[in-house]
Amino acid sequence: MNPRKLIVAPSALDDLTDIFTYLAAEDIGIAREFVADLHAKMVWIAEVGFTGVPRDWIRDGLRALPYRERCIYYRIDREAVYILRVLHGRQDITSQNFG
Repeated sequence: MNPRKLIVAPSALDDLTDIFTYLAAEDIGIAREFVADLHAKMVWIAEVGFTGVPRDWIRDGLRALPYRERCIYYRIDREAVYILRVLHGRQDITSQNFG
């Protein structure tokens, strides 16, 4: 089976930029490494397919994969994985985060 296409939503790109900016204030190398690692995990999600846990109580079809104190929120279909947000694992999440 071919891996699904990886599509990163603008909101998730904003999240990654925020993560990078926050970490880069202390160490730009760590920031680069951390964001690259998050991206690698997103690619892995596209390769593996259905992983993580359903979060239908937030939004139908939403899945979440906790990783390195963050949580990658995504939707998946036959063609692609849509990364919607990358948020801190301790953050309270509601449907408003996915508006």
